[in-house]
This record gives sequence, structure tokens and C-alpha cells, in this order.
Amino acid sequence: MGYRDDMVRERVAFLSQDADSLRQVRGQGLYETLDSLGLTHTQYFRAMDTNVQDYCAQEFGVDLDLVTVDRFFQTDPNAKWLFPDIVREAVLAGLKRKPAYPELIVRDEKIEGAAYDVPFVTESAEDEELRSVAEGASIPESEIQYGDRIVRLDKKGRGVVASYEAIRRMSVETLRVHLQRIGERLGRNLDARLATVLVDGDSSGAATAATTINTATADAWVYSDIVKGFVTLTLDHYFSPTHMLVNSDLAQTVLGMSEFKDTALFDFASTGNLVTPLGVRLVPMADQPADKLTIVDRNYAVAKLTEQDLLVESDKLIHQQWDRTYLTVVTDFAVLYEKARVVVQSDWV
Repeated sequence: MGYRDDMVRERVAFLSQDADSLRQVRGQGLYETLDSLGLTHTQYFRAMDTNVQDYCAQEFGVDLDLVTVDRFFQTDPNAKWLFPDIVREAVLAGLKRKPAYPELIVRDEKIEGAAYDVPFVTESAEDEELRSVAEGASIPESEIQYGDRIVRLDKKGRGVVASYEAIRRMSVETLRVHLQRIGERLGRNLDARLATVLVDGDSSGAATAATTINTATADAWVYSDIVKGFVTLTLDHYFSPTHMLVNSDLAQTVLGMSEFKDTALFDFASTGNLVTPLGVRLVPMADQPADKLTIVDRNYAVAKLTEQDLLVESDKLIHQQWDRTYLTVVTDFAVLYEKARVVVQSDWV
């Protein structure tokens, strides 16, 4: 989602102030200013070359590692306005740390609205090969297109159900640990969605589904099946494999293959570092479709589209109303190049 030029200027003007001027904006005034500019407290702290721990120590005289949630709210009337962002940043930390999807996408694109017409290229070896061009003759072209590739984004969320009594004696840092774990669980939901999109295509339709090839023997896996998928993506599709996605069962099968148990090549048995089949990173994903191995070039395959970043129900948190607080995002994944991944399947009977 792009910001208007005047909004960008206002954001830059606010954050470009010297630290002393920025520090004069506090409490509700700071909360409302940041909200109107689409900024977070973290960006505000960065502009002052500080962080939330140091800011709370300087402004409110509290140590977030030690202070309880109840005590935090009692320290200063301005403290409560910071709390929603403490919650949000903790969840975001988990959302970015544990899941696999950040390393599997081209980029996270900010868009306006919950539907997006994805620009795409339909590749054709015959139409796009370099050829000798006679004087005045037409030159082969690659066309970036808009068409019927409309991806519709869904709202995804999770509720935090806890009374204030349940958390009031908890330290702020301990609460942040629990919130980070919630972020990790939200991230797993996004991993599951990405795994499905890489196999079946995005919400614009079945035309974006991956090329699928079968194992040599149904319901069985051998080393040559992985080689076949690798070669298909590398030579037939002309992409560079970067990651292989497997679920738990298939991960165990791959790790048990004699070709990947050679301690001279891999040290999984002694260090726990996953093998890199054919130089490609192996990524176990809990919700990867069963009996399918996805080989992907993460530089071209899929982009993440985000209309709304993580949103928390701030008013409830400010007023210490925790009974049900909801964390939501509006996002989905869109295929950029259909042939930038290949799926090898064993359930083809």
C-alpha cells in the first residue's frame, strides 16, 4: 500500500526532528500522531536512536525485564498509550522469527484494497529467444501483462483470551514471550497458506498451479525422483532451485536416503544441520501437502501481498480490557512465475 506524497512528507518531517523535539511528544498526543501518520512506536524510537526498553527506563523509570503489567500501567499516565505497540511488536517478532515464509518469497508488497490485479509474464521459449534481426525486422518481445490474475486477500487473525487478572502480576517481558509465541503460531498459518499456493496456485485460479511430475513408483520415493524435479526446474523451466519443501513424513524419508546420510557430505547426524539436497536448502513445513515435494526458486515464484499489517485492538489494551483481544492481518500470496517451482508427487495412482 503506497503512501500519498503529502503523507510521506509529513512522516519524514516528523521523524527528522531532533531527539529533544521528538521526546516532547508523549502519551496520547504521541499515540494519535503516530496513528495519523501510519507510523509505529518502533519507528519513533529508531528516529531517536533508542529502543522501547531504554525509553521506558528514561521516561517512566521502569525496567521492562522486571516490572509487572499492573505496575507498568501505574507508573505514569502516558505509559498506557505505549502498551498496544509493545504487544504488537512482540507478536511481530514471533511472526517474523519462526515461520519459513519470509525466506521463500520474492518480497512483501504493500497494496491498496483486498483485491489485486497481479502483473505477470507468460513466457514462451519460441517467442522470446534471441534471434538475428534483419534491418527493419521486428525484435522478439517479452510482455509484462495485466489480465484476469486477480488475487483476493483474506483477513487472518487470532484472539488472545485472558482476563486482566490473569496477566496483571506477570512481568511485561514474560507477557511478550507469550505474545511472541502467538506470533509464531500466526506465522505457521501463513506458512500453510504459502505451501498450498506453491502447489495449487493462488486465488486467481488453477492456471497458476505448479507443474507436477510423478515419482518413478507410486507411493515411494528414491533419490532419482528428487533429481528429476531438480533437473525439470533447472533445465526445462530455466530457474535456479533454492529450496525444497517437505512435510514431516517426507522430511524423514529424505533424511533417511543413503545419498544424504554420507557423513563426508552432510553432518545432520552429529549437528542437526539439515542436508542440502543437490545444493538446495531443505525446508520442513508442518502443513506442506502430503506426498508432495515442492522445489522452488524463491527469487521468482511468489510474492506476499499485504493490505493491512498486524492490527491489534488498541483501545482495549489502553483501557486494560483483555477479555478478548484480536490480532489480524489482511494478506495472501500471489504467484509471479508459474514455472518457478515444480512439485514432485508420489500419490499419483
